[in-house]
Amino acid sequence: MVAGWAVTLKESMKGMVVENARSVAHKPLPPIPANLKVDDPRRPPITLLLFYQYIEPAWTSKQHRQALTFVIELGRKHRITGRGRCAAEGLNCTLTGTAEGIRAFCKGLRDWDPVFKETDFKLTDGLDYSKRFKSLTIQKKAELVAYGLPVSMAPPLKENETKHLEAHDYHKMMSESNTVIIDVRNHYEAAIGHFQPPPGGAEFIDPKVRNSHELPKWLAMPEVQDKLKGKKVMMYCTGGIRCERFSALFSQMKRENPDFKTEGEFMVRGGIERYMKTFPEGGYWKGKNFLFDKRQEQIPSSKPQEELEKEVESHCCRCKCLCGEYRGGFKCSEEDCQVPVIVCASCREEIGDAVPERKAGGLAAEAPPPPQLKCPLCEEGFRLRDKEAPKLRAAEKRKAQQDQPKESRAEKRMKKFADREPSTRLFVGNLPFVIDADRIKEALQGGVKLIKWIQDRTSGLWYGSTFVEMRSLTEAERVVQRAREGCGIRIGNRKLRVSFAPPSDG
Repeated sequence: MVAGWAVTLKESMKGMVVENARSVAHKPLPPIPANLKVDDPRRPPITLLLFYQYIEPAWTSKQHRQALTFVIELGRKHRITGRGRCAAEGLNCTLTGTAEGIRAFCKGLRDWDPVFKETDFKLTDGLDYSKRFKSLTIQKKAELVAYGLPVSMAPPLKENETKHLEAHDYHKMMSESNTVIIDVRNHYEAAIGHFQPPPGGAEFIDPKVRNSHELPKWLAMPEVQDKLKGKKVMMYCTGGIRCERFSALFSQMKRENPDFKTEGEFMVRGGIERYMKTFPEGGYWKGKNFLFDKRQEQIPSSKPQEELEKEVESHCCRCKCLCGEYRGGFKCSEEDCQVPVIVCASCREEIGDAVPERKAGGLAAEAPPPPQLKCPLCEEGFRLRDKEAPKLRAAEKRKAQQDQPKESRAEKRMKKFADREPSTRLFVGNLPFVIDADRIKEALQGGVKLIKWIQDRTSGLWYGSTFVEMRSLTEAERVVQRAREGCGIRIGNRKLRVSFAPPSDG
């Protein structure tokens, strides 16, 4: 049984480490542990960093590109490895490095943009070198969590009414009646571990989603809203990021539907990651915490192994024996599902790993045909994919505003020069980088008196722009008129930018 089921609330909090529940937002980072030993300088202990930071208002396209470049360069500077998502709405990363390197990376983010002083950096020191990611990959994405709610549609976090509770307060709330607790993660994660409140306490709800796209669809179902009405609604995920956007969606759906009322929404600050560090003996946690890094799963550090084994309730998808770990890279064979599935050690020996081992020389061994395996949801025939996503009036209004036609840079430039007085001097831009004066004269169909190549003031290089002095005002007006009509003036695939460019006074 889960620790705490048959004991009082006070007894269930035995071994609690309250300081581990505290966020480091606006605080100094935790010091490097004094007992961190480096036995082999080539394979030092690794520190794992989990963090996310939403940005509101969202970065512009230019700021987004700059952020992506900065984060990658900062990571390389401090020899950080791992993976992350960089979207206009913020940054979400799981990284590894030395204890010094990880802390320098966090400080670099805080120095670069003060918004990262709000970030709850979650550090785990002293991991074996084998848990290190091999390289650094930060991907440019539309969303930090794939809910199908890009910036134009996403509910604003600043209007989110959900309260963040520290782990020990969240633990206490799980013992309260008229309360539900929603696992915001995928069903295959919840299968090997989840919160199990005590009898008489919160009711555990697994939405049974295959991916985050399905969660808004689940919340939009009338029967789900009926179940949540009038109750305290708790929610949790691995580190907190999935709850942030889901809870904002929850708040907006309540505002748009006056009949959908609850007694408030609550999420655990720092997610399961911080809860387990606060309750090393497990608290109300049952099983393992599924992880997407090289640790694969997290368990309460002081919970006895025999108790962990008793808590396993997931099964091998092939032989149905109890098994609580994902190994071998197996996935559901249903084409529109393909979530990870559990295959026990005995079955893995029979069918081999889904990911073939590599032979000497780096060549992959020939893989046998993949086994036909089904996840529990496919066996049950449970689907949320075909349900309707919520239609949010406020979000649709924002999207409509953002979808208004925007002027291109070229259109803005043309408008800028449209009111200039006609002159014999023209600006001609977007020229091929390899070109000579004769080809320009040919494109303008004669009348050219002089060409001045415009060089960059800093580098001295030419980037495709010129001033062209025409022989007469009539010739200049003819060229500008041609540039504005139909397909304009082209050299190859390039449409030239042409406008009057009278010399400035003085």
